[in-house]
Amino acid sequence: MNPSHIENTESKQNHPNLPDKRLPIKTLTRQELHDAANARISVIAEEFTQGFDFLGKYPKSVTFFGSARFEETNGYYKKAREVAGRIGEELGYSILTGGGPGIMEGANRGAFESGVESLGLTIELPAHQITNQYLTDSLELYYFFTRKVCLSFSAEAYIFFPGGLGTLDEFYEIITLVQTHKIERVPIILVGSDFWNKVDDMMRTEMLSRGTIDPEDLKLYTITDNDDEIIDIIKKSPVRNGIEFQRPVPKNSKPTGLAKKNCIPCEGDTDPLQKNETDELLSEVHNWSIIDDKKIEKVFDFPDFNIAMAFVNDVANIAKTENHHPDINLIQYKHVKITLSTHAIHGLSENDFIMAAKIDELRRG
Repeated sequence: MNPSHIENTESKQNHPNLPDKRLPIKTLTRQELHDAANARISVIAEEFTQGFDFLGKYPKSVTFFGSARFEETNGYYKKAREVAGRIGEELGYSILTGGGPGIMEGANRGAFESGVESLGLTIELPAHQITNQYLTDSLELYYFFTRKVCLSFSAEAYIFFPGGLGTLDEFYEIITLVQTHKIERVPIILVGSDFWNKVDDMMRTEMLSRGTIDPEDLKLYTITDNDDEIIDIIKKSPVRNGIEFQRPVPKNSKPTGLAKKNCIPCEGDTDPLQKNETDELLSEVHNWSIIDDKKIEKVFDFPDFNIAMAFVNDVANIAKTENHHPDINLIQYKHVKITLSTHAIHGLSENDFIMAAKIDELRRG
């Protein structure tokens, strides 16, 4: 008997919207597969756009992770509420969670009570997710992975409380992204030492002993139950601009666009760029910000001091070749802030954007 014609009566009764399995299975054509893939990609792209637009409204935030199963009488729930409240009161940062119950609710509640933005990125589930009542703004997403990217996109710190498979999945993914330099080093704080010390012990005895991780990987996170230490760690963390995406380029590829040009000596006899000209050129460089309409600026993040200094030297060599004079500042030994302007005219010229494009090419290469 053809399996495609076997009737599954129980499934059909329990799920009346399922297709009738007695009908022959239809094989999709190549075009139908292509159309289905494009439709899904379109939804994913829309979710990322909505998510990034949502996060863009809140430039300083801390993301909380943890179990959705803890009640408000649970000690971890109370701790999340307390920590989030102090972050809100003392630092003024928004608190971001998955928007559900448990640790998420505790953190959102602390934020709400302290008067800062209490944010939730909720997920659409077959049985509708319970959204906690302490959100001041939220966005519902369909795909787990788009939500996970958005939850980790631009936070100044990640705080993990004890949880289940989802919490551990999020923890290991984020430390992997930091370990592989896909995102910059960001504080990862593990609260609930009675839980996390056992995870740490497993990593030391089972992973480190077998050589599957390095000793430095165990320094990617901090286990602490001390509220003052948590606040101090976050306070010292630089504000992020999100996960910087640098499209891979072939090693032998040639610069394009502005990066192909060379800076033209400025003797101060030209006018600074108008706003429409600045906006047009700004769209040709990657994640540079305009400062007071007279400068453009960008912060580059590196895993350690040596790599940061090598980058500084490379930028200095480009500046010497182009006869440009960028302001270069090293922040906390591994963050490099570069500010570009044309000093002779006290404003911006095309030279600044040419230099920015060349620096971007350098970073991509």
